[in-house]
Amino acid sequence: GILYTNFKVLESAQQHMFLDVATVLRGQPKELALAVWVAWHGADASFLFEDMERRNLLTTDSKGQLRMHDVLAALGRRMLLDDDTELPRQFSGSRVWVQNGKLKGYQKVRIT
Repeated sequence: GILYTNFKVLESAQQHMFLDVATVLRGQPKELALAVWVAWHGADASFLFEDMERRNLLTTDSKGQLRMHDVLAALGRRMLLDDDTELPRQFSGSRVWVQNGKLKGYQKVRIT
């Protein structure tokens, strides 16, 4: 559908960021996510994040935590679990993976 089409036109780093929030980073501090994304995707991660905010793909709440609409989060999780898309193969090196049909990832992430 239209949501998947909008996902496909994102830059590769933005696709990773979208899936990170949809699966494990929703509700985590924005600063934590940006630190991870800068390490993985370089200095442009902040600009890419702001672009995704402008597109209303994700937001930051008053406490500085990442938010994503439930429909978008479900889309991201479904894309990773759906064998009919190329995404499971394309994102196999992601920090999120599938085990026994369930998404697995870090439950708590801490920067020291």
